[in-house]
Amino acid sequence: MKKIITLALVGAMLSATGITAFAVDYPGGSQDTEIKTTVAPTFTVSIPADTTVAFNDLTTDFGSVTLDSARLAPNKAVQVTIESDFDLNNSVDNEAVIPYSLTATDGTDEETVDADYAATFRTAGEKTDLKINITQADWDAAAAGDYSDTVTFNIAYVDAAE
Repeated sequence: MKKIITLALVGAMLSATGITAFAVDYPGGSQDTEIKTTVAPTFTVSIPADTTVAFNDLTTDFGSVTLDSARLAPNKAVQVTIESDFDLNNSVDNEAVIPYSLTATDGTDEETVDADYAATFRTAGEKTDLKINITQADWDAAAAGDYSDTVTFNIAYVDAAE
């Protein structure tokens, strides 16, 4: 019995040593091999914090929209739009409002923020400064009370304008 087991083991070992691993065989010349990876886009945008406007201030700094960090594809950008009804609403009387406007400055150009406004950023560190503007006539017409409004900042990863 030992001889049969020994012969079987020797046969198994001999057949195992006969196994050959093959690499891809190309007949002469050269062959290219491709290495791939994907780097996902990432970005961080800061928006203004809650802000209090002092009574009778005609212009109040609202802070900045800033592209703090960015890893974007070459043909992409980060776009920020702003939604608001641009009225400070009285907390007690829904009819009492103080109209206001926002202006945006990207360092050189100043523009009024409206429904069509969009700030587009491509490089980390780019920013747009915002100001809240209330006319003296609107302050003079305001009823006493607490007023507030919510401004919504929409942030999107978009195709960059050429």
